[in-house]
Amino acid sequence: MSSSPTPSPAPETPPSASPWQRLRGYWVEAPNPNPLVDQSLARAYIVDTRDTPLSAAMIAAVFWGLFLVLTGNRGTLVWAVLVHAMQWNMHRHLHRVDPAAIDVASAARTRRQLELRMLFPGLVWALAPWLFFPHGDLAYILLMYFFVSGTTGVIIAALAQWWLAAMCFGVPVFLSLALRLVLEPGSVPVIMGCLAVSQLLASLHYARKQNRLIVRSIENGFENARLAEALSRQLDHVAQMAAQRARIFAAANHDLRQPMHALAIFVDALDTRSTPSADNLRFMRDSVDALRGSIDALLDIAQLDGGVAPVRLEPLRLDALFKSLDGRFAALAEAKGLALRIRPTEAVVRADVRMLARVLGNLVDNAIKYTPSGTVFVLARRVQRPANGVPAWRIEVRDSGVGIEAQHREQVFEEFFQVDNPGRDRSRGLGLGLSLVAGMAQVMGSRIEVRSAPGRGSTFSLVLEGAIAPPAVPEAEPAAGQATAAIRILVLDDEQPVREAMRSLLSGWGHEVALASNPREALQHGGVFDLMLSDLRLGSGLSGLAAAQALQAVGKARNVVILTGETAHANRVEVERAGYALIYKPADARALQDAIAASRVG
Repeated sequence: MSSSPTPSPAPETPPSASPWQRLRGYWVEAPNPNPLVDQSLARAYIVDTRDTPLSAAMIAAVFWGLFLVLTGNRGTLVWAVLVHAMQWNMHRHLHRVDPAAIDVASAARTRRQLELRMLFPGLVWALAPWLFFPHGDLAYILLMYFFVSGTTGVIIAALAQWWLAAMCFGVPVFLSLALRLVLEPGSVPVIMGCLAVSQLLASLHYARKQNRLIVRSIENGFENARLAEALSRQLDHVAQMAAQRARIFAAANHDLRQPMHALAIFVDALDTRSTPSADNLRFMRDSVDALRGSIDALLDIAQLDGGVAPVRLEPLRLDALFKSLDGRFAALAEAKGLALRIRPTEAVVRADVRMLARVLGNLVDNAIKYTPSGTVFVLARRVQRPANGVPAWRIEVRDSGVGIEAQHREQVFEEFFQVDNPGRDRSRGLGLGLSLVAGMAQVMGSRIEVRSAPGRGSTFSLVLEGAIAPPAVPEAEPAAGQATAAIRILVLDDEQPVREAMRSLLSGWGHEVALASNPREALQHGGVFDLMLSDLRLGSGLSGLAAAQALQAVGKARNVVILTGETAHANRVEVERAGYALIYKPADARALQDAIAASRVG
C-alpha cells in the first residue's frame, strides 16, 4: 500500500510581516503544502466546470440578444461571435483533459494552467461595455450594469474554490465596466463605476473567505484520512502483536512446562536415605538449564519488542570473541564429529559486546545443531559499505548442513519457528534463537543476511561498522591463592528457600555465608562482608537496592550485586545508576562466580 504525502496546514502570514506581505499573503494563493489538495482541486475543476461553457453561452446569448433588440447596436454581433467562440474552445478543452491523468507531481502546475484559462472569458466579457455600450440612455446603462455585475458576481462565487480562476474572470470584467462608466458623462454613471469597484472588492473578499474555508475542509479531509489510515495500521499492528504474543506464550507454555515437569519428578524421586545418582543430578541440571535458557530468551524478546534493550556500542576486538566461541563450542562440535574452524582476525567493530556474543553464539549453536557432518566455519572479512563509504566488517557463520528451502528463509527469523520440528521436540531447542539474532542485529544497526541451498549448507552474516582498536589492557597476574580464596558473603533475600539454596551453593564453593531477610538482621551479623547479594524487592515493600546502599554506607559490605526476577527497564537503570552489577534470576553459577571474582579484585 503506497503512503500518501502527509498533509500540512497552509503557512500563515507571520504577525511581523510588512503590510505588502500581509496583502500578498491574503490575495495570492501559492501551491498547497499538500500536493494532494492541488490534485483534488484540479480534478474537481475539470469535472465541475465541464457544463459551465454551455450554461454561460445561454446567458451570453440572452445578454447580447436583448441589447441587439433594444439598441440595434451591431457591436453586439461582434461580441456574440467572440463569446461563443471562446465558450466552444473552453468546452472542447475541458472535455479533452482526463481528470484521472492529473498526478500529484504535476497537480499544482496543471491547476494553475486550468485556472489561468479563465482569463480569456474574463477579457471577452470585459469587452461588452466597449462594443455595445448604450450611450446617453440611463435605463439601458443600468440594465447593462446589473446584468454584467450580477453575472460576474455569481461566477466569482461559483469559482471561489479555484481562487485564481475567480480573479482571472472577475477583475477584468469589473474594472472594465467601472472604467467605461466613469468615462460616461454625468454623475450617475460615475457613481455606478465606483459601485462596480466596491462590488468587485466585496465579491473577492467573500470569495476569498469561502476559498479558504473550502481548502481547509479539503486539507482536513486528507488529514482525517491519514489519521484513519495510521489508526488502522496501528490497530492491525496491535492485532498482529496480540496474535504473535498469544502464539509465543502458547508455545512457551509447552516449552516451559516440559523441563519443570521433569524437574518435579526428579525432586519427588529424591530419597533422603540414599545419595541421588549422578545421572539424575545431570538430568536435573539439564532441566534447570533448559528453564533458564527459555526464560532468558523470552526476556530478551520482551526487551527488544519494547525497545528498551540496553545497547552500548563500543570498539570490540573480534578475535577475543572468536576465541571465546571456540572455547564454548569446540567440545560440542567434536562430540558430534564436526570440524569447528574459527579464523583468527584483526577486525575491530563497533558493537554491543553482550549482544554480539549472543548473536554469534546462537548462529554457531544453530550451525552445529543442523549440520550432520562436515564443517562449521566462522570468519570476518573487510567490506566497504556503499551507502556511506565507511569501512566495515562482514562476520559470517558458514555450515555444510541441511540448508533451508527458499520459502522458509524469512520464516526462520520468526519466534518459535523450526523448519523440521513441528512436534516441538524440546531437545531441538526453543526456536527463539534466530528471532533474537535478527532483533539484536537490528538494534546494533545491522541485519542478518542468509544464503542457503537445501543439502548444501547455509551462511548467516551481518555487517558491522569498523572501529579504531581500543588500547590493550595488560592482564594483572593474580596473587598466590587468589583464585581459590574464600570470601565472606551476605545474602539478603526475603524468601527462605532462596536464602538456603544460596547458602548451600556458596558454602559448597568454600565461602563463608551469612543470611538475612531484612536490613535489621543483616546488621546483627558481625564484621564486614566482601560481597552482598541482595534481592531488588524485599518483603513488606522494602527496596533491596535502598537497603544495600544503606548497609554499604555503614561499612557492612565492600561490594554489592543486585539479583532480581523483575525485567522492567527502569529497574536496570536504577541499579546501574547506583553503580551495582545486576543479575537476573534464575542466576546461573557462572554469573555468581564472576561476581565473586570481581569482588576479590575490588
